[in-house]
Amino acid sequence: MSKTGPVWLEDAVLIYGPRKGGTTLYQNLLDGTPGLAAYPVEMKIKIFCRQPLSTPIPVKSYLDRSRLKDLKRDGFSQSRYMAAWAPVEGDALPLKALITRDLAAMIEARPQMAEARCWSAKEVGGHTRRIIAAWRAMFPKGKVLSIVRTPLMVTRAVLNDRRRKGQRLPFWGIMRQTIDPMRVVNVQLSLAGDPDIMTVSYEELVRDTEPVMRAVARFVGLPFDSIMLKPTMLGTSTVVSTASRQSKDVFRDDAKWTDGLTLREKIIVSLTYGLFNLLPGFRVSPDRCQSISAR
Repeated sequence: MSKTGPVWLEDAVLIYGPRKGGTTLYQNLLDGTPGLAAYPVEMKIKIFCRQPLSTPIPVKSYLDRSRLKDLKRDGFSQSRYMAAWAPVEGDALPLKALITRDLAAMIEARPQMAEARCWSAKEVGGHTRRIIAAWRAMFPKGKVLSIVRTPLMVTRAVLNDRRRKGQRLPFWGIMRQTIDPMRVVNVQLSLAGDPDIMTVSYEELVRDTEPVMRAVARFVGLPFDSIMLKPTMLGTSTVVSTASRQSKDVFRDDAKWTDGLTLREKIIVSLTYGLFNLLPGFRVSPDRCQSISAR
């Protein structure tokens, strides 16, 4: 492997979905897959793909938004990761060159990743079509793992998470947290027939984990391994946080979307969801979201 990145750079897999839509669980299930190097945190592609991909981006701007530089995990050397960036820290590079450098630095911090055959990154929310288009432009051989979740359940997860943090959203904030997952999932569903995009339902993933992950392994082109049934980060067991609990196993939440919400939140979410589903081109009912099958 050279400083310009691993030889398997072009074999790139993007894990994408709405915020609180199950992308972290999906990422953690893929993490321990033999032959796959999982970028362990969100890559923030959505921030940098708002401009032409050829536009040079300051390395400092990229690193300032990186969550990897703050990762504290056994088996990952922060000093080696940052040292790998030192020769270019004052430069400006196009997004793909930054990602290439990032992977090289990641492998410096965790050398065993160099033995992989492909790699994965995670992104959530943002402008769905722009993010996926940018990914495919940078990595024409790459694939996309798209995970959809019933938008009302995403909204519930976000609102309950904000409440745990002591945040009370205003009227427009609740509307936005209702509209955003509807918008993202609506686009995801419209792309479900693309041969290079595998779309799975979060509800199916937590209900029938093994069949889904076997299908994912086939799609990515790697053999299935039982480690794909347990959430890991950098190959070791990890806790996956949900809106209601933390678990080291795949957790199926049987709650209703109204559970834990205030009357005010229920009214605002119901009205917003109902109105937006009346707009032309919007069809994000629970049945449609959950009918997506990975098999």
